[in-house]
Amino acid sequence: MKTPYLFLILFLYSISFFGQDTYSDTFSSVSYSNNNGNTNFATNWIESNDDNSASNGRIRITGNELRFHRLTSHNIRRTANLSTATGAVLTFNWRTSSLESGETLAIQASSDGTTFTTLTTITGSTTGNFNQDISTYISANTTIRFIKGGGNWNASNDRAYIDNFIITATTAPDSDGDGIFDDVDLDDDNDGMTDEEEYCTTANTTFLLSQDVGTRTVVLNHTDSGYLRLDFSSMDNSFQLDINGTTVHPSILEFENGALGAGEEYFRFQSDNAFISSPWVANSNGLPRLRLIIDETGSVSFYGTRTSSSTTLEIMQAEAGTPFNTITWVPGANNVFTVTNQSGPGPEGFTGVLFVSALCDTDGDGVLNSLDLDSDNDGIYDIVEAGVLNESGVNDANNDGIIDGVASTFGNNGLFSSIENNDMPYADLTYTIRDSDTDGIYDPYELDADNDSCNDVTESGFTDNNSDGILATLPTTVSSTGLVTGTSVIDGYTAPDDNNTNGIYDFQEASAAPSISTQPSGPVICPGCSTAISVVATDVSGYQWQLFNGVSWVDLTDTGIHSGTTTGTLVLANTGPSDNGNQYRVVLTNAAFVCDTTTSITATLTYQVNTIISNRRITYRVNKN
Repeated sequence: MKTPYLFLILFLYSISFFGQDTYSDTFSSVSYSNNNGNTNFATNWIESNDDNSASNGRIRITGNELRFHRLTSHNIRRTANLSTATGAVLTFNWRTSSLESGETLAIQASSDGTTFTTLTTITGSTTGNFNQDISTYISANTTIRFIKGGGNWNASNDRAYIDNFIITATTAPDSDGDGIFDDVDLDDDNDGMTDEEEYCTTANTTFLLSQDVGTRTVVLNHTDSGYLRLDFSSMDNSFQLDINGTTVHPSILEFENGALGAGEEYFRFQSDNAFISSPWVANSNGLPRLRLIIDETGSVSFYGTRTSSSTTLEIMQAEAGTPFNTITWVPGANNVFTVTNQSGPGPEGFTGVLFVSALCDTDGDGVLNSLDLDSDNDGIYDIVEAGVLNESGVNDANNDGIIDGVASTFGNNGLFSSIENNDMPYADLTYTIRDSDTDGIYDPYELDADNDSCNDVTESGFTDNNSDGILATLPTTVSSTGLVTGTSVIDGYTAPDDNNTNGIYDFQEASAAPSISTQPSGPVICPGCSTAISVVATDVSGYQWQLFNGVSWVDLTDTGIHSGTTTGTLVLANTGPSDNGNQYRVVLTNAAFVCDTTTSITATLTYQVNTIISNRRITYRVNKN
């Protein structure tokens, strides 16, 4: 009995991750040094047992073709340096004339230019197109040779012709220069975040299948292939995964010794060929029993935990070494995933989680997050926003946004050794990427990481002329690594501000403008007396008292009748009649919040002259006559 589980995913676009080098000769000129591709051959065509002339001899170029005539021991070869290639295909057009039975031209390949293997032979009087993968022969000396394969080419019209000779080499980039190609590098830009973490628009679905559940279908609306991880927390003894009509492996994947059925192949641990123990029993520490990963190139890798208490996932492979199929994503169409549970010994069904994610370019600058050192264009390196520089042994001394270290410190998987739990292709980070406002979006991907309505670029002390949260002014231009460039860029990519010196960058510390609870009030003062004007506020680190001069507000300093001009209490002493009606206010600042200040109400000074009332005795003298 088979119990299928169907996943339907919509992908809207596709991105190419590999470059191509073409080594080509169209024989458009009579020369053995033609280079008609985007990359030059390592050598010219070299003849053996002929005159080594492109215009004469049994082998020559004529009529825009490479011609072979009445061959005996004559042959010709050419070499390409494919040392940086990850795949290669040989193609050419051919035609033959009067090559009778047994008379053949052999096409051979070699990785060292000495030992050759015949790829195919051509014969008869016909035409054809040759197309074959020659990745097995990739080296610095990949050589193709044309040589008589058999028979006696005695007749004057025994001929063969070759045209449009092309070697197409696929090259995988190493964007961060750590010696690990991007297709197997878990951190393509060495910013301390795995590529999986830098993908976005993720979708997860948890599934439970057993005999009594039947068929279930889940539809996931998704934007791109990006990355797929299928974790089985428990598994019956075998399964198959089909994607768009292509199975991940030519055979059904079987895990239990002695349970091999028709069309199945045992999968064991690569290191010692051992079987997994009781995969239908979940792991006690949360690791999956089986993990299948398909990356953006369609390459498949497979891992397992040996027992239900294992703490490490290990590589598994087909017993006979049969490789996985390469999956072709279908951009702009539905990608259908079908997991089929095979019946057999042990509990039926499986449980697990499907994780799919999209390649993401948060800031829309044309550089994917996994290659972008500033994924939101705010002038702050992702390596800073993620918080990885706080981890032991992690440094960026040259301030280039990339973790310092020689190639060996990035191991076999391209992830910096001190922040991973192992050096395997499925490694996880040992630190938590910063999400300052706990909104589910990592700090490197949002312009206001602490959600305090003050953009990160401003809180970091950098220039944002149009207040859009992006460094400098529009239009925004970026480098190949996603850093904002251009003549308007005058700062950025240095240490962000920590104005309150508490060890937390201001852009990751939610704060607010000061809030006044008690406003200043205008005092009444007598000649020669002293008084004070006070304010009470929260979230305040700075005070500046001001005096209105009849035209504008002027900052006060501790001179004349004023003191305490940068504190919460302004002291006035030895005032005179001319100070009557002075208007005062205070501007409050918060060092951790540079986007706004708070200004108090106006307090007016009243100068009051003392009124003296006295009783005067008046004596009148009366003269009597």
